[in-house]
Parts: sequence; structure tokens; C-alpha cells
Amino acid sequence: MDWDIDIAAASKVLTDTVTEAEPFDGLATTYGENLTAIMEGLNYDVFTIVAVAIGEYAEHWSPTLEAAANQVGASLTGAQNALMAYMEGQEEMALTAQRNAANGVIPDPPGTPEAPKPTGENIAV
Repeated sequence: MDWDIDIAAASKVLTDTVTEAEPFDGLATTYGENLTAIMEGLNYDVFTIVAVAIGEYAEHWSPTLEAAANQVGASLTGAQNALMAYMEGQEEMALTAQRNAANGVIPDPPGTPEAPKPTGENIAV
């Protein structure tokens, strides 16, 4: 495979994307807590139907939001790994990292203990 990657431009795109994605990390982690707080605030008979609707909304969209967050993480990590492999002249490793990112595989950072691998049930593709 013959690649010609502008390392500086690719690094800037990754850095800018991570910066833009950071606010969504907080939203993803507080999503359930926020909906629970809203539902608790609707703890009156007259609002029961609204609380049920919010609960059903959360139940329906939670897997999709989780899958999207997992896919963004896999894509950014995979792109970073592919770029690093390319810089080290390891084109096959870069190609593998690129394929893994496309498939939603989130690799472990080097030097970390073995973590459970995603099952693929929440891949947003």
C-alpha cells in the first residue's frame, strides 16, 4: 500500500476533534443521572405520564448514545494508532489500526492491563 499522509495536518485534525468531543464525555456520563433527576421532579400524579415518557425515551436512546460514544472513542484511538504506526514505518500495523477503528474496536493503550473487549453489540455503524 502506498500512503502519503500529511502528519502535521492529520495530528491537528485529531487534536481538534478530541477538543470538540470532550464536552460530550460529560454529557454521556451524566445522561442517566440527569433523566433520573427530571423524572424524580415529576413525582406527582399529574406528571406520571410525562415521567413514563421520559423513561421510555431514555431506555430507547441510551444504547444508541453509548454506541455513538464507543464509536467516536474507537475511531479517534484507531486513527491515532494508525498515524503513529505510519510514522514508525509500520504500514501493516497502520492498516490494522485503521480497520479496527472502522469496526469500532477500542484498543488498550500500551502498558495497560488487559481490559474486557467490547462485544460489538453497541457499535454505531
